[in-house]
Amino acid sequence: MAGLIGHPVAKSLSRDVFAVFAALTGEDIVYEPVDCAPAELALTLPGLRARGWAGFNVTTPHKSAVCRLLAMADPAAAACGSVNCVRFGRAGLEGLNTDARALLAALDEADFSAAGKDAAIFGSGGSAASSGWALGRSSASAVTFHARNQPAAAALAARLGSAFPKTVFTAAPFEKPAGAPAIFVNATPLGMYAPGRPPCEPGPGTLCADLAYAKDGTELTRAAAAGGAAAIDGLSLLVWQAALSLKYWTGLPSGDIVKFKQEALALLKKGF
Repeated sequence: MAGLIGHPVAKSLSRDVFAVFAALTGEDIVYEPVDCAPAELALTLPGLRARGWAGFNVTTPHKSAVCRLLAMADPAAAACGSVNCVRFGRAGLEGLNTDARALLAALDEADFSAAGKDAAIFGSGGSAASSGWALGRSSASAVTFHARNQPAAAALAARLGSAFPKTVFTAAPFEKPAGAPAIFVNATPLGMYAPGRPPCEPGPGTLCADLAYAKDGTELTRAAAAGGAAAIDGLSLLVWQAALSLKYWTGLPSGDIVKFKQEALALLKKGF
């Protein structure tokens, strides 16, 4: 048994994703979303273990707060100060940043190399941090965080700049990027919990990764298609994250995780 903690969680498709995983593996997988306000976090986590949960996923606004509670963190979670997959270990909470690993897997699946390229990330929260870590790990030339919260964006740029000194991390206002970035990442609620899209114009040779998802695609992924850009949609990233979480908690799937993710995504889209 596992689940998702966040606030809000009403639009999350995670329960549907794990239902598909149950069908593919033949295992009895119980997955429950839990709407948990920040003030309730300290009381909620002990109760999850008492209920027999193997672990849980974390979404807005708890990624940083839960990361501070970890007894053990993977390199991405430690560098970002953000976690979205946790399991109950012998020494306490153990965390994996599957946001970062999902973007790495999706870039590889799309056969798109970030090495030597400039990137614009919209947002300054946990998802933005994870995306920045993935691009630094991929040897991007420069990563700019475009955010309304400039102090948070600047702090994030400094933190990741220390982790990846060969990548130039900077902060900028939430506006159309200067220059010509080859990669655009939406790590804001726009397109899912709020209407609109980040201020960018994707064109041929560029790639858009949208962490938001919607039934008919987000405004950003539709703009990417219209502009001739490659796109990684939020639904694909969600399934990647979930597959990596399942592996972390249970060891499943035992076979090819890329094939498993692709089969799960195809089944999910049929009912989406």
